[in-house]
Amino acid sequence: MTNSDFNPRALFISADGTLYSDSLICSGLLPARLGGRPCPFSQDRQMPRPQPLDPQDVARDPGRGRPGDLCPACAVLQIGALDDWEGHEQLHLPEEVLPLRLFQCRQGFWLVVPGLYDDDPTRIIPGARSAGGSEQA
Repeated sequence: MTNSDFNPRALFISADGTLYSDSLICSGLLPARLGGRPCPFSQDRQMPRPQPLDPQDVARDPGRGRPGDLCPACAVLQIGALDDWEGHEQLHLPEEVLPLRLFQCRQGFWLVVPGLYDDDPTRIIPGARSAGGSEQA
């Protein structure tokens, strides 16, 4: 196990509601469709750190968020709070992750960033534990 397993930059949500550390997904260890290779959009086999969306970027896609919102470079879409989708997808997730901002990455996976809440997407609240004991490592 690596330190990134204990302090993930992102938690990926599987179809059955299991949460996986970004170090497992971005490294290519788990998703078969990555063929065991790291995601080409990863940084050191992890999700890129979220950065504020630049209001001056003319190519900025509004589907990723508003200017100043934090967003991973690999995200193509922010979908609101995970809570808005949990019932729709019939997932049973830990309460702690439900208010987090939900993203879809370039590989098509759903993910949340620990500490990045949808109601305040301009900052990550340090020390917020989002996975409880449900994260697979």
